[in-house]
This record gives sequence, structure tokens and C-alpha cells, in this order.
Amino acid sequence: MDAISAKKRAEDGICRLSLDAPNRLQQRSISASRLEAMKQEAKMAREWGKKVKEDLHFQQGNVKALAKDTQQSKVWGGPNYRHVTPNEAQSAEYQRSMQAMKSIATDISAKQDAVDKAMREDYRTVRNTRADSSVTSLSAWLEKYGQPNRQAEPQERYRTTPHKQRRIPFLGPSEAKTLRLGAGIWPQRSETDLLGSFYFRSGR
Repeated sequence: MDAISAKKRAEDGICRLSLDAPNRLQQRSISASRLEAMKQEAKMAREWGKKVKEDLHFQQGNVKALAKDTQQSKVWGGPNYRHVTPNEAQSAEYQRSMQAMKSIATDISAKQDAVDKAMREDYRTVRNTRADSSVTSLSAWLEKYGQPNRQAEPQERYRTTPHKQRRIPFLGPSEAKTLRLGAGIWPQRSETDLLGSFYFRSGR
């Protein structure tokens, strides 16, 4: 988890409750270890590709030299051999590199399985968690978990805010209150258009 994500979760009244729980710390530790293994795998893959490209370029030249030497071997005096025999140690080096990459891939897969298992256990724990009986109203919920980051202000379009009361000629301000519906749960075409009908956002 990066510093920005950790800061946002620490400031959230609900996310911070389980931010430093033992299972969360274990998940982050395994995920960080898996990320380091993936970086190591990517580094080895880049080095492997570079080495294979160099060897391929060398072998292509060696094959051309062998073809010329074979052609010149029919001429009196024989050719001046330019090709070289393959390096026997090269095959063993390739095998060691392949084994190392397979080992890292197995380690990454095992760590991913551990993270998935821990997440399934978290989901099971959340499903079996009972509601907090100490919270019986919205005010109690806000007092325990904190106020939302988005406040009901004119510049906040996701929250519903009351419009300024209209003035009735010779009578003063009207007692009727018109609301500007928040875009968070009320879809609407225009923030200032008060005509037409609105429906509650159902999550579709």
C-alpha cells in the first residue's frame, strides 16, 4: 500500500478500524513480498532477453561463417575456419536461469494463493459479524465513525442542499424550501434545473 492510500484509509472513520488488524498486516506483508518477487522476475526476464538476443546475433554470424567454410572446403588448400564450436557450458547456464525463473514463478503463485485465502477468511468474518447494537441512530453513527468528507455545501454537488428561500412580493421570504438534489444518489440532467421528475438511484 502506498503512502497516499494509507493516509486516506487512516483518515476514514470506518477504514481505519481494521487498517492495522493482524490479518490486514499479514496480507500487506505477503502482497509486498509478492510484488518484490515480481520485480525480481521482471529483472531476470530482461536480463534473459538481453542475453538471448546477444547469443542469437552471435550464432547467426557463426552459422553464416560455417556455410562459407563448408563451401571453401571444396577448394584446394582448405578454408580458414571462422566458425567456432558451441559452448557446452552455455546450455547449463540457460538451464540454471530457467530453473531460477520457475522457482520465482512458483513462489509468486504460492503468495497469491495465500493472499486469496486470507481475503476469503476476511469475507467470511465480515459476513458473520453482527451489527453494532450501540448505534441506534444516524447521529450516533456519525459520532462514532466521524462526519463524511463531503459536507452539504453549495459547492458540493454530491450532497443535497437547500436553495435560498424565494421572496414573495409584499409578504417577505417564502417558507417553502426547494432542494438541490445531490448527484450522489439522485441522477439529474442539470444541477440548477428544478423542472421535471427525479428518481432515486438504484445502483444499476
